[in-house]
Amino acid sequence: MKIFDELVNETLKMLAIYTVQEEASSGAPFGKGNAEALNAALKLAASFGFKTHNADGYVGWAEIGSGELFGVPGHLDTVPFGDGWTKNPYGEIADGKLYGRGAVDDKGPMLAALFAAKSLLDEGLKPKRRLRFIFGCNEETGWACMRRYAETEEMPALAFSPDADFPVINAEKGVINMEITLPLNGAEISVTAGERANVVPASCTAEVRGVKRVTTGVSAHGSRPQDGENAIVKMLAALATEDASLKLLYEKLNDCYGGDCNLALRDAQSGALTQNAGIIRSDARSVTVTLDIRYPVTFAEEEVLNRLKSAFPNAVLHKIHSHPPLYVPKDHFLIKALLAAYEKATGEKAAPIAIGGATYARAVPLGVAFGPELPGRKSTIHSPDEHISLEDFKTIFNIYREALKALIF
Repeated sequence: MKIFDELVNETLKMLAIYTVQEEASSGAPFGKGNAEALNAALKLAASFGFKTHNADGYVGWAEIGSGELFGVPGHLDTVPFGDGWTKNPYGEIADGKLYGRGAVDDKGPMLAALFAAKSLLDEGLKPKRRLRFIFGCNEETGWACMRRYAETEEMPALAFSPDADFPVINAEKGVINMEITLPLNGAEISVTAGERANVVPASCTAEVRGVKRVTTGVSAHGSRPQDGENAIVKMLAALATEDASLKLLYEKLNDCYGGDCNLALRDAQSGALTQNAGIIRSDARSVTVTLDIRYPVTFAEEEVLNRLKSAFPNAVLHKIHSHPPLYVPKDHFLIKALLAAYEKATGEKAAPIAIGGATYARAVPLGVAFGPELPGRKSTIHSPDEHISLEDFKTIFNIYREALKALIF
């Protein structure tokens, strides 16, 4: 299929652009690579006949059609590559799979949806709504792109974000990123690990009285810490006898479901709370852990924070940022339409699911996450050798094509 070959080639070009946030410059608030990727996406969309707009490098959009605005928000930035890759993180095809940081999260899916729209336009179909692709550049490090979008651009009445799982997500847990700082009581210990709170760290390094120690784990997305092995927690276990604060951190953070922090919360709509110790830094005086918490949709942020404060009464707690939960009833017509598109493209009956991840669906008045990860596949996002099989990539292209055909064309 010619258009699918074009999709793969353009995705490889996008993967070749380094889009981890770097120093800001004129027109590039998140670094030159992120600005380059945004310009490339807008140029590609313009070649398909879309009207485009670049909001000072923060965010951009590509639109076609008239009438009520329907959005497809996603992002072009990525988490750092990290260690352990056996394939090219800048993109390659091997063993029938598309590898690269962003292949699944979220460059590949955004382009798959864009090309799905192109395929419908190429058939001569006319949009019955305005379709707007929204390209963010700061999803992994703070959502400043979508805050800027909300300040200066038109919000879509409805949206889906291709940045999670199929068949369709009707519930996203609330998110809190919190720094926990405790004194080190003069211990001759230095500990460091992690670059993002939403990544399970695969290695942690410590120096204890001049002796270097290293623990290793398995990386995973911070919203699913149970899928990885946290090297920070392993290091805290190894150092628990060295300092009371390190012992306390280990005791409270060992359970990724928050049981030892009185955070074992669960509801029927979205499941259990999770917590991930994503970053640790220390100096001679103190140690700071950055915690990524995903809490069930029926609980309030205030309750989670109060429970965390009671678990660490002598710590300095600093909230970095948070996102409220998202919940759309299963009988909403958007949920039904997306499920129907998924079932038509795959031949599989399906039901909505809940996730711990935070997508741009919650940045718009009414949106849901829709793909790209298919049921039963092992997730590789935020991990070494992030990839998607070409067969699955074609399937998600077809699913987005059916969804856009039903909702837009």
